[in-house]
Amino acid sequence: MPSQPPLPPLLAPYLSTQQESSLTLVSSILGATSNWLVLRFLHASLSNSSNSNSSIGLEEPPNGKQKKVVLVSFLRGWEFWKSEAKRLGLDLARLESKQQFAYVDGLSELFNTPKSPATNAPASPTGGPARTTLPLRQQPGMLPGRTPAPANPSLGKGSASTPSNAEPGVSKKLYFSGNGTTALDALERDILAVIEKQKTSDDEILLIIDQPDFLLASTGPSQAIGATEMMDWVMGLQQNVHSTVLTLAADSPLLHNASAVGHQMATPIESEHAAFSIGLAHRAQSVMQLRTLETGAARDVSGVLRISRGGGWSTEAEDSLEERELLFYIQRDGGVRVFGRGES
Repeated sequence: MPSQPPLPPLLAPYLSTQQESSLTLVSSILGATSNWLVLRFLHASLSNSSNSNSSIGLEEPPNGKQKKVVLVSFLRGWEFWKSEAKRLGLDLARLESKQQFAYVDGLSELFNTPKSPATNAPASPTGGPARTTLPLRQQPGMLPGRTPAPANPSLGKGSASTPSNAEPGVSKKLYFSGNGTTALDALERDILAVIEKQKTSDDEILLIIDQPDFLLASTGPSQAIGATEMMDWVMGLQQNVHSTVLTLAADSPLLHNASAVGHQMATPIESEHAAFSIGLAHRAQSVMQLRTLETGAARDVSGVLRISRGGGWSTEAEDSLEERELLFYIQRDGGVRVFGRGES
């Protein structure tokens, strides 16, 4: 079978252009993960200025605006993204050195104590050491609302969550410290500092937030963080970029158990995750759902991609969004074939 183009033609209209201030929600399940689709978002944004793999992203685009990407990942590490992008012809390390791409590591050190010796601020509101174990979850309750974090990235300097020892290729490592809105505001300032570093007057920055539901699941009401706080956190980041793509899990137990009628009460993670997912779907301009075939596994089909309008879709938008359902097949070499039902 001939190798497939990095960006499948049927997906190009949905990945190449996002409207200003838009949110695209990508949901996935264990059997149909979203990493291949995120990689295509990267390729659509970073390879638009050149047809040569050796100079991807280094030439001025025709419209005079340079597209840049800031990827914040809470579930997959730098080495994964770097190696998988390379299979598509993207050198993320080189693009990072040219300030066209930035990777924010929200996985490897999130719940560890920062290693920066220059930090004088306490690691927790009480002045004690930062915790290194995940908190115990409890039943959800009323959580205090959070106020937007200041957009000035300099406010994050000197905090326990802004180390200066990020490894090569990683623009920032995130550290979770404290509780509730204080902790989320610190993470927001760190991410905004990376975004501001990428900006120039003519840039269009795409922010990709990969699996922030992990942050919600690993903190939760015991840390005064719930769906409302997480949605406010996402909105605060949205306001500083051209467009946003967000991925999260949509496995049946996480969504359906929260609304099931029966004797067993939904767990806190189910209740908060369902509220977070549904809230984002109502806010998103478009929703891209990844799932497996209802008829079971197939040798030539990996899953189904359903593209639909979200609750934030505006009928006054200049560009129309064609809702459709596509099949995809992930090949061993990392290529992806996308086709309609009935097509070979």
